[in-house]
Amino acid sequence: MALTWDDMTGKTNKFIVPGMVDEVYKSSPVFTRLRTNNKENFEGGTTIRHPIMYAKLKGGPFSRGSSFDTSYVQTDTALEVNVKFYYVNVTLFGTDNMLNRGPEAAMSLVESKMVNAAGRMADLLGTDIWLDGQGTNSSTLAVDGFQASIDDGGNFATYGGITRSDIASGSNVGINAYQVGSIGALSLSQVQTAYGACWFGREHIDLIACTQPIWDIMWNKIQPQQRFREESSDVAKIGFQSMRFNGASLTVDQLIPSGFMFGLNTKFLQFWITSMPKYQFGFTGWKEAQNTDDVAGQYLFGGNLLNVGPRFMFKLSGITG
Repeated sequence: MALTWDDMTGKTNKFIVPGMVDEVYKSSPVFTRLRTNNKENFEGGTTIRHPIMYAKLKGGPFSRGSSFDTSYVQTDTALEVNVKFYYVNVTLFGTDNMLNRGPEAAMSLVESKMVNAAGRMADLLGTDIWLDGQGTNSSTLAVDGFQASIDDGGNFATYGGITRSDIASGSNVGINAYQVGSIGALSLSQVQTAYGACWFGREHIDLIACTQPIWDIMWNKIQPQQRFREESSDVAKIGFQSMRFNGASLTVDQLIPSGFMFGLNTKFLQFWITSMPKYQFGFTGWKEAQNTDDVAGQYLFGGNLLNVGPRFMFKLSGITG
């Protein structure tokens, strides 16, 4: 019977590289921008409510002696979303804490788990921002995502507690966005039409996000004009590939569902996060499980995504080539 250890293996440890490579999580430049540029804090409250103007006051030309229409006009209402909660659990065996220490520990088990927890939270939120949060393609417990907010009522009749048809009908009015479904083969003219539909004076799309296959289509269509590739935007500076289309950054978000392209005016996006540290991507601390030496802790988030200007944005879906 062969011996388990020989002259070399009985005296020499294996070398473990003290570093971790992420082989599971995808990237979301839009979620990164929301966390950095569009973060808003709230102290408390059961919901998040933002006033909006939806109707015009009485007015018009008049002649000498004419009477004015002085009837009262309801002009304002509010978008309202619930506070949503997310957790990522980390459980460790108590005995592992004894083993993973000293010079024999190439890297900390606790630290690697916490890095994974942060990645998992970004993965959960970065995925759900592209869904609806209304129970159609994501749970009602999930954040209120772009599929619901960037809509004209054809797929999602309500958003933020408002029935879209109660305040306006048609694209790019009220809280209706510009949307086209079943695109099929994508053309630059379709993207231009969508971009133009969301252009109101100084307000225009500043970020276009899509899947990698759609980005490749766009790259091929504007490839002769490679001067549109950019390096100055925030998404480019943090390592994401982007190019310019009508002054907007066009980037790949790997968490967008297949066949979708979103045009965003990020000025009107608010990523609300509680000011309470525990729920601001905070950690609960380690808690021992009953009758064991094992411990568990949770990484927490409390807040929601609020789109206060859907009419300044577009959604194209069903893109196949």
